[in-house]
Order: sequence, then structure tokens, then C-alpha cells
Amino acid sequence: MSPAPRAVITGLGAVSGLGLGVAAFWDGLCAGRSAIGPGPGGAAGAAGHLAAAVPGGDPGPRRATWLVQAAAAEALAMAGLDPPFGPRLAPAVAVAVGSTLGGLRTFLPRLRGTSRATPPTFTPAGPAVELAAGLGAEGPLLAPSIACASGTAAVGAALDLVRGGRARVVVCGGVDTLSDFVVAGFQALQALDGEPARPFDAARHGLSLGEGAAVLVVEDEDHARGRGATVLACLTGYGLSDDANHMTGPDPRGRGASRGMRAALRDAGRTPAEVDFISLHGTGTVYNDLMEHHAVHDLCGARAGAVPVNSIKGAIGHTLGAAGAFEAVLCARVAQTGLIPPTTGLAAPDPQIVLDLVRGAPRAAPVRVAVSTTSGFGGLNAAIVVERAG
Repeated sequence: MSPAPRAVITGLGAVSGLGLGVAAFWDGLCAGRSAIGPGPGGAAGAAGHLAAAVPGGDPGPRRATWLVQAAAAEALAMAGLDPPFGPRLAPAVAVAVGSTLGGLRTFLPRLRGTSRATPPTFTPAGPAVELAAGLGAEGPLLAPSIACASGTAAVGAALDLVRGGRARVVVCGGVDTLSDFVVAGFQALQALDGEPARPFDAARHGLSLGEGAAVLVVEDEDHARGRGATVLACLTGYGLSDDANHMTGPDPRGRGASRGMRAALRDAGRTPAEVDFISLHGTGTVYNDLMEHHAVHDLCGARAGAVPVNSIKGAIGHTLGAAGAFEAVLCARVAQTGLIPPTTGLAAPDPQIVLDLVRGAPRAAPVRVAVSTTSGFGGLNAAIVVERAG
């Protein structure tokens, strides 16, 4: 039996509150910039609402589609792939886009009685469907919607598709948009901070919402090298777990998140002792951040305080279904550059969180094996392993 194809990352795209493009995203993270400010009027659920909105673009109900198409265009250009794909490649190109809300913004007018139209792409699968159609991709089409772990699940699905020989190229990632519907939901949970999010900080009080899209091109390595593509990083493992703890709260001891990371490492043929960096979910809520402290200690044991970790949500807010996809882009760049961006907003770490929190400035580190972990409502956890190319 021949070995399963190896999955590599050949393209990255990002549209976030820090700006359009991976360079704006990466440079903003490394500079410790925060895109969190007064929320856009149409998304403001109450006075003083803060959010990280993407500047410009289509402000209409199809905003999610615009975001994911813009991120995908950048990723495909970086990968050296030119859509629409012709008859030779199209059947081998798959699309996997995770989202919590998908095209819901197109359906809100119907719900509110201001329109009688029912757009065909209002479901969580809407942006994935429109992206695949626009690219001319004829391979499998997936739209994972597992709360805030959706983007990670989409990247993991790409790994499965390539390994299983069901696709040679997968355009994968996540997208979500701001809306008053989202703001009202998190306000009802009393989860929003009145100041920009401060993950792991002693003074943190909650999260800040964000929007955006992040897309990766994941490819069969032989196919990528055969066409002369540059391999940016390798995608080697994927894991899922469920806490079965509470509708909105994870296991406070972090056992579910730890199981998800262990499953991803096992899938990659790696052990916790080989982990060089962990991109944490890091929402900035008291509950989540302390949970992740326990998860890392459960995973890494005596090494827990020596493994560099960070969160990007103080910079771009919590982008819901796109969060894990942004972390996948981050991990690929960390593996490429050997540089770990700081946790924006983290000034005085919570003394209960005993981790090696990267803060203040980027840190140079020889990262070979990076792990990203995300958690969502319903106790859902997803993790991936990204490794340095070569």
C-alpha cells in the first residue's frame, strides 16, 4: 500500500480588522496593534460597543462572501493558481469553509419583515457555495459549522481530503461577519468587555468581537512540487473533541481542549514533548483563559511553563468561525519566520495563568511544530498541527 499523500500549505490569505492581506495581518500582530474600536453602526447592539471591523469592502448583506473571496484570491495568487480552474484541475479542487453564521446577513431582512426574499445562500454553507462557484471548483464542498471551532475544522477537513486522495488542492478557511444579531447574543451572555480584549491579563473582563476571513491553499505535496509551487509549511495533524460539559462553557479543567490537541498530535505522529509553540483560543474571558492554562498543563506536564503561547484576539477580536483559520495562517507564518507575535492587550498576566505568554514584542524562536487550538459553544474543540517546511 502506498503512503497517504502529504499535505502542504502553498498559499495564505487574510482579511481582518488589521487590514486587507496577510502582510497587514502579520505586521499588525508583530507590532502589537489592536484593530478593536467603536463598532460599526449597523452592528452596534448598545452604546459603547467595541469590535474589530474590516475596513472597506462590501457593506451589504453578502459581506461574508466578499470577505472570503478576497482572502481566497490572495491565497490562490500566492500559491500560483489561477481560477477559474479548467477541466483538468477543477474536479481535483475542493472547498472547505467554516462559519458560524455563513450567509445569515442575507436572511436577516426576511426575518425582520423588511424583505420577502429568501436568498438561496443564507445558510452557514452560503459563503462556501459562492466561493466554489466563483472558482470553478468541482471537487468536494464542505462547510463545517461547529461554533467557534469551525475554521479549524475546515482546515482539518482539507487535511483529510488530501490524505484520502479525494482532492489534490483544497481552498480552506473560515469567515464570519459582524451584525447586531451577533452582538446581541454575546451581550445576553455578558461576555463582552467594555475595553478592547486583554487575553490572559489580570484585568480582563471579556471578549471583543471581530470579523474577517482567512484562507489557506492546502495541497498534495507531489502535486505542489510537480508544478513548482513554494511550500510554505506542512499541515500534519488534526483532532476533535467534545467536553459534554455545558451549552456555553467548556470543561473548566481544560480536559476537552487537551484531548483535542493530543488527538491532533497523535494524528501528526508527534508527542507533546515536540511542541514548540501553541496558538491558544485566548478569548479574554476569565473562564476561557484559565481553562486553557489547565489544558496546556494537562497536555505538556512539566514543560507547560516553557512552551511559548499567545492569542491574537486582542488584535483582531473574536472572529467566531474564522478564528481557527486565522490561527492556521499565524502558525504557518510562525513556522516560516521563526517569529512569534506578542499577545496584544496583555499587560499584567493573571498570576493564576502559569504559562510562557509571549507579550510586549515578537519573540524569535526555532518553531518546528506548532499547534493551534480552538473551542466553541457546546464544548466543541478542534486542533491542528502545522510544521516547518522541510
